Amino acid sequence: MQQRLPTRHALGLVFLSLGVLWLTACASKPVTENVPPPRIDQLMQQPVGDAPQNMLDWSGTYQAVLPCNACPGIAMSVQLREDHTAVVRERKLGSDIEKAPDQTYKGAFYFDSPHGSLITLSTSAQEAPAYKFWVSEGWIELRERSTGNALPQSSMYRLRKTSQPSN
Repeated sequence: MQQRLPTRHALGLVFLSLGVLWLTACASKPVTENVPPPRIDQLMQQPVGDAPQNMLDWSGTYQAVLPCNACPGIAMSVQLREDHTAVVRERKLGSDIEKAPDQTYKGAFYFDSPHGSLITLSTSAQEAPAYKFWVSEGWIELRERSTGNALPQSSMYRLRKTSQPSN
């Protein structure tokens, strides 16, 4: 059997359809004329650009057993909620110590603007921070309370995300 070569008519149709596709792709640019700029009061409420609060999936529950000098470890659970509130529970591990009640913090948190990925848990702006955490995708890391600097052996202070937020 002989193979037929494409005819000029068929090649013309192929090139014509490619040209139409190219023209429609070029013509579908988004129109940005006559779009008003965002209001300044809205800019202050929402993070703009590539900020951790709008790039990372930070809300949820994080857990780990952190180092402790006087006990086998501190079990810590941190729940970060979409409404920028947090619940932190700490429990020292050990036979006699475990009978003591958990230490619990409930309050607001905010993203520190100079660092971006650092959150501060505090009941008010005037008070010393209760906690500072570095936020990353899938984990948070406990930081020094006053400066936000990494603690020695910082990887030992990482809490892994264990669940998504419950609404």
